[in-house]
Amino acid sequence: MENYLKSPLWNNRLPVEERLDYLIGEMTTEEKIACLTTGCPDISRLGIRASYMGGEAAHGIEARHDQAFNKGEPEPTTSFTQPIGMSASFDRELIRECGRCVGEEARALFTRNGSGGLCRWAPTVDMERDPRWGRTEEAYGEDPYLTGEMASSYIQGMKGDDPFYIRCGATLKHFYANNVEKDRISISSSLDRRNKYEYYLEPFRKAIVEGGAEAVMTSYNEINGIPAIVNEEVRTILKEAWGLPGHVVCDGGDMQQTVYDHKYFKTHEETVAYGLKAGVDCFTDDKSVVMEAARKALEKGMITEEDIDRSIRNSFRTRIRLGFFDGDGECLIREWERSMSIIRNTGIFV
Repeated sequence: MENYLKSPLWNNRLPVEERLDYLIGEMTTEEKIACLTTGCPDISRLGIRASYMGGEAAHGIEARHDQAFNKGEPEPTTSFTQPIGMSASFDRELIRECGRCVGEEARALFTRNGSGGLCRWAPTVDMERDPRWGRTEEAYGEDPYLTGEMASSYIQGMKGDDPFYIRCGATLKHFYANNVEKDRISISSSLDRRNKYEYYLEPFRKAIVEGGAEAVMTSYNEINGIPAIVNEEVRTILKEAWGLPGHVVCDGGDMQQTVYDHKYFKTHEETVAYGLKAGVDCFTDDKSVVMEAARKALEKGMITEEDIDRSIRNSFRTRIRLGFFDGDGECLIREWERSMSIIRNTGIFV
């Protein structure tokens, strides 16, 4: 038996927070900084394999091959109608079945490729209030109740029925008031209190409290003048009020956009520092840029190692619930068997 399998991290009979205490105590500062991105490196002495937290799944697992980071052959996966069409069904059980397919195909991909893709960036619960928005097809419409119901069903299908383990984690997009395409990386959404709570926040609340969403992605826009990536409501609303169990990630490249487009800060270390304190746990920008910014923020005393530890706990709590560190393989064996059944029965990946 590998020595790391005897450690508390790999003992799935211990409470999650005890396992995380051990992990935080064993990781070096540089290893922790590397995990402030959407991935984590190999840490062989702890048995941690490099993995990636992300990938699209709004209407099925996105596994195409036309992006810079993926030039191999496309993976054959199921594609459903766009979410705006899903919501028109008003059929919760149907949407739950779509989510189940997404979760099982994500597991099948993980089984085949061995890394990443088990915490997907879906569903999108932005309010589709204006049809001129360029991504109207990506969410469930203009009604917050319907959006919350459809999203919750999709999430429940993705995550499965186990009381602890999740088959595939759902990451809600985009927190919040994000329904404008033009200048979306710099514009500010101006909201009054009633629209904020009854309209824009309600589908997020419902999808977390009732649907069981694992994570949330922040939006590009500002909210009443404050960029979403440094909005303290990430911590006070998502985590403290609604009890989000996992992590919060910023949208692609948004750390740097806070300087270059919002012009809210002058340096990236300021964005990382304020983002961490606001409750953002992972930054999707280029890994080297994120790590350098975090190092500078730490060196300048803008953050402490405890600020980093808090974020590491959140992202690795998700990894534990995905079954990454099961010493007896309980979760992964069960999901491996399910994945292989899908492969055999559908011909996926043959």
